[in-house]
Amino acid sequence: MKEKSTHIVFLLPEYYEVPMGGYKVVFEYASRLSKDGFNVSLVYPSFLFFRRSRLIRKLKLLFFFLYYLVKKRKGVTWFPLDKHIKSVFVFSLRQKHVPEADYYVATAVETAYYLDNYHDVPPSRKYYFIQAVEDWTWGKETVIKSWQFDMHKVVISSWLLSLLQEIGEDATLIENGVDREGLFLKKEQTDRNTFQVMMLYHKQKLKGCDDGLKALEIVRKKMPTLRSVWFGSYQKPAWLPNWIEYTQQPTIEQLNDMYNDSAVYLAPSHNEGFGLTVGEAMTCGCAVVCTDTGGFLTMATHEETALVVPVGNVQKMAEAIVRLIEDESLRHRLVSKAHESIARFTWDSAYQSFKCLFVE
Repeated sequence: MKEKSTHIVFLLPEYYEVPMGGYKVVFEYASRLSKDGFNVSLVYPSFLFFRRSRLIRKLKLLFFFLYYLVKKRKGVTWFPLDKHIKSVFVFSLRQKHVPEADYYVATAVETAYYLDNYHDVPPSRKYYFIQAVEDWTWGKETVIKSWQFDMHKVVISSWLLSLLQEIGEDATLIENGVDREGLFLKKEQTDRNTFQVMMLYHKQKLKGCDDGLKALEIVRKKMPTLRSVWFGSYQKPAWLPNWIEYTQQPTIEQLNDMYNDSAVYLAPSHNEGFGLTVGEAMTCGCAVVCTDTGGFLTMATHEETALVVPVGNVQKMAEAIVRLIEDESLRHRLVSKAHESIARFTWDSAYQSFKCLFVE
């Protein structure tokens, strides 16, 4: 166990009051480090690249900075962070605003650019935790440049590792764990609604929710009894048809029930670094239909642990769902193999590898 004097700072791109998958992973590691005796700080900026932002974004950033000052935010409420973790709200991630630490961990492309400018911090004390190809805001060229910074890179999937190796960079591979304390198999496939399909809703286009809805609509024309349950951090979309049930920010108990009531889980994303919900669905006994984006392929092997379809191919997605609904033996075979395969992804194992980064 490391002494409490060892201070690790995680640099977050912004503060979220709703659950986010990438943040959940960071918080999992941060909490475990804190419980293990490390001094851990989560640092949230009010501004990122303020001068580059458009006027409307500058106004938004100013509003949130004032909001934080008034509310004196103490940290997230949607994740059980260890009580000893410090949540620090700063003007920006420039080094002068950030607490001094033994190690700094950039958790997003923007935060890596700030950390790269901490010139008096040696590369051995800089870490870049890469969970996706984050090209949706700043573009792929900006992302690739950040991967070439002189700091220790950590990736969550072999797909991401291969992308870094293609540009001559190396990284430590630490695959995510899957939550098994709150999410577990409690209902066999034979006891589920065969016509119930579950899906995560997200506002970002890259999550492919439009594709998912179109695929489900195709299936419903063939199978009018189809029922779908969605969940997400956001309010229920006004355009959602009434045959889709939506739960905003479900509790872990509700989420476990949703997984266990559903026969099929649909993951239509265009870009995923790992895809936690696919792992959760497999853990809870859902048959999975997912796209062939790199992160999903860490867990999903076509015709073995899931049915994998090309990104954006709505027709193939619909056909895969129909196959799983109609072919009970296929569904049971995939579920059994996936449940067995996903067991190797544990947070205990992932954390031991992550902790070793900071143990000299």
